[in-house]
Order: sequence, then structure tokens, then C-alpha cells
Amino acid sequence: MAWPSIALPTYTTGGEVYKPQIRTEFEGNYVQSRPRATRATRRWTLVWTAMTEANYGTLETAYLTDIGTTFSWNEVVTGTAYTVRYSEDSLRSQHVNKGIRSVQIGLETI
Repeated sequence: MAWPSIALPTYTTGGEVYKPQIRTEFEGNYVQSRPRATRATRRWTLVWTAMTEANYGTLETAYLTDIGTTFSWNEVVTGTAYTVRYSEDSLRSQHVNKGIRSVQIGLETI
């Protein structure tokens, strides 16, 4: 699967590198910690402030087809290719004008 051919997000709320840890606090006011996972996960939230209905239809179809699977996606700013999945169980949108939506979706590496 591949990311659908739609306009780039008009705004990206950035990304994060997530690697959980286990922290244990002690009475002596010190903390012992260790990684909970052996690898990190990258996460992005993509936001379109003005997406056309046609592009939304394309994105919705791709979302419904690819949810629960992985696909190729190029990070918007750097162009780096990642294998990702949708990180959320919903595709959020809101009508902002006739034929225009505000859309938000989350992606994460596998």
C-alpha cells in the first residue's frame, strides 16, 4: 500500500520520537530507570486546514482500506520514506466552508 495522491498538509503539528521507559522512584529522592522497549517509534499528526472534498474522499477511501495494515509514506518536510500505520481508530474532519474540510490524522512507524 502507499499513501494516497493528495495535496500535502497545509500544517503539520510535528512529530515525536517515542521510547517508553520504566521509572521507579525511591524514598531517598532518587530514580532508577530503564528502557521499556528496545526500539523507538516515530509519530506524526497531519493536519489539513483546507482540504477539498475530492481529496477528503481519496483520503477516506485510503484510510478505510489501509486501517490495520502498513503502507509507505514520505515525511512531509524531509521527504524521508517510512513504513507506517494509522495510529488512531478515527479520521477526524470538520466542514470549514462549502466543499472545504479541516482534517486531522495520526501516523506512526511500525
